[in-house]
Amino acid sequence: MIKNKLFNTLLLALFASPVMASDLSGEGELGFTSTAGNSDSETLNAKIGLGKAHGDWQHNAKLEVLQSTNNGIDSADLVVFTEKSEYRFAEKTFAFASLRYEQDKFSGFDHQAILSLGMGHKILEGVKHELEASAGAGYRDIEDNASVTTREVVFDGSMKYAWKISETSTFNQNLFVESGSSNTYSKSETFLKLVVVGNLGAKFGYEIKHNSKAPAGTEKTDTITTATLVYSF
Repeated sequence: MIKNKLFNTLLLALFASPVMASDLSGEGELGFTSTAGNSDSETLNAKIGLGKAHGDWQHNAKLEVLQSTNNGIDSADLVVFTEKSEYRFAEKTFAFASLRYEQDKFSGFDHQAILSLGMGHKILEGVKHELEASAGAGYRDIEDNASVTTREVVFDGSMKYAWKISETSTFNQNLFVESGSSNTYSKSETFLKLVVVGNLGAKFGYEIKHNSKAPAGTEKTDTITTATLVYSF
């Protein structure tokens, strides 16, 4: 009950946040695969990211959903919500507040939620290459599938790299680490985005997630490979 209320609150925050005002920008992704016959399976991968700049402020929100079934049995069930607000007080330096809430049925955790504050800096900001690093501290709430709750202070850091290969192709590599006394969560995102025509594109991605202290009976590392259609606006 608490999990559902919190998740509904986060969804409401997404649609009520400043990024939902007029003149927003963003992109939506959708990938779906279905097979029938000797093996019946369905996989859905969907994401929507929204952003809005207002003066020195930049607001970004993202909702991700991954669901997979094989012969009627769930093999993946993941929902992630993130929101980040940045205030650029210098040409390449900014302060930020961020929120992450994740539900992953097969991770051994009922949910992971963190609210953090920190600083970031644009190391590179060129025509072809961009590199950004940030670090902060926050508060994390974790509940495992046995209903054991851990609340603790955490430190987090991220690095984002983008290479504009051509007018129609971009390579991205993002790294994120969130460390507390009970667990260190890390994620690597690697993806290539191609423009097909106009605002329509294709995206091929590979994601690695790792928990240093995964609950008993679960793997520490998960990988996700995706191919999606992307619409930018």
